[in-house]
Amino acid sequence: MAKQSGIVFFEGTLGGINFYYRKGVPTARRAGGGFSRKAIKTSSTMVRVRESNSEFAGCAKVNRYFKQALAPFLGGHKDGSLHSRLMGLFLGIKDLDGISKRGKRSVVLGFATERGRQLLETFAVTPERPALLKCTYGFDFDVLEFRVRDYSAGAAQFPEGADYMEVLVGLVRFDFETHAFAQVLAAPLVVERDFDGTAFSVGVDGLPEGDGALIAVVRVAFYQMVNGEGYLLPGGAGFGVGLFVG
Repeated sequence: MAKQSGIVFFEGTLGGINFYYRKGVPTARRAGGGFSRKAIKTSSTMVRVRESNSEFAGCAKVNRYFKQALAPFLGGHKDGSLHSRLMGLFLGIKDLDGISKRGKRSVVLGFATERGRQLLETFAVTPERPALLKCTYGFDFDVLEFRVRDYSAGAAQFPEGADYMEVLVGLVRFDFETHAFAQVLAAPLVVERDFDGTAFSVGVDGLPEGDGALIAVVRVAFYQMVNGEGYLLPGGAGFGVGLFVG
């Protein structure tokens, strides 16, 4: 039996090794027998484990900074599953790296593939509201504008007690290699519950600085007016975040 060391700890079975917590301590044991910490680091039979741990650590770092990049759009929303779901996303994108050797595969090269971009764009940031609105919408990267068509209050799915919907639109530049990011946010658009128009749009004034992927992020949230002040209604299907890859 050996203790796991490093910045990343996980549970499960990988390469014939059982990873688990024992009395709060991350521990690893060969299925059917024990082994030393030195064996994990040096044994030829532990190569696959070392490779997987290295790639896992790289994805964990991407996860950490990507959540920071999304922070302005997640304020007021609590989701204990987001970290693990994003981890699964980035591990899947990393697996698409067909250039690097095992143990060196990266999210940046996986994202360079068409499938990698698709995985990010179709990721459900808010599973309880996977579609922002039940009508036609999208982000036009040529004019940097989020557009909604065929809109109605029914398409917005106002939660009970909500008086208005706030639409926050921004652009995030995220470098999957260096983890640097920058954001440009538009002023939030307020759509009242009794709005009877069928279309609206929100433009972003310019591109974020830096290199890397350009991602449009849109948040739909609902508020209730109390004594002249708007209060965000908590989570559930009344809060949605969508990603659009440029």
